[in-house]
Amino acid sequence: MAKFDSEWVPKSAMTIFAHPDDAEFSCSGTVAKWAGAGCEVTYALITSGNIGTHDVKYTQTSLAVIREQEQRHACEVLGVKHIEFLHHDDGRLVADLVLRRELVHLIRKYKPEVVLCGDPNQLFWGNNRINHPDHRAAALAAVDAIFPCASMELLWPEDGPIHEVHGVYVRDMTFVDTWIDITGTIDLKIKALREHHSQLDDNAGLEDMIRQRSADAGKDHGMTYAEAFRVIRLKGD
Repeated sequence: MAKFDSEWVPKSAMTIFAHPDDAEFSCSGTVAKWAGAGCEVTYALITSGNIGTHDVKYTQTSLAVIREQEQRHACEVLGVKHIEFLHHDDGRLVADLVLRRELVHLIRKYKPEVVLCGDPNQLFWGNNRINHPDHRAAALAAVDAIFPCASMELLWPEDGPIHEVHGVYVRDMTFVDTWIDITGTIDLKIKALREHHSQLDDNAGLEDMIRQRSADAGKDHGMTYAEAFRVIRLKGD
């Protein structure tokens, strides 16, 4: 099977997102499918979502502890092997050189064949949502770390031997060229999302929303449920 085909499974993958639950919403059906087929998956969480609530019973510290625990439980559901929390502050994320270097270190450490991340150019979703600035910063830092930084011998050599990522799976809302069939793992996606109790226990319509979005993504491609990506092919088919 050709690399990056919809049924191809990489040997290793890394997700890079800003907050706990971001990867679950974006690509966890794909993550569960790949992990079940033997792919070694690493989650990189740049923040611990420490301001992600309107509930005054939490402090930033207590919320971070809870959300990290929820993320670990979600990763157990999905079969994710490794989790890295970078502990940047939620709501204040900047795609600076400090963050870029931290991500270069993780890419060199785990050597993912592919990385899944957001779209740094996605400012608006439809006519009723603004994309969180942390999402955009995380996505920009991810792609800058992937190329060229992680593969340059003279840049931060103390952060490990260089590594070339082969492909980047971007959750792009405007340009999509690859659909992953998650019909067999959509229940795991929903179960993993439900582990984020602090965020989603009040969302009674979560399952219907996820199923509808995934059905819409797959309907023109012979898939009951799908996740859609723009794939940047950096290193050969």
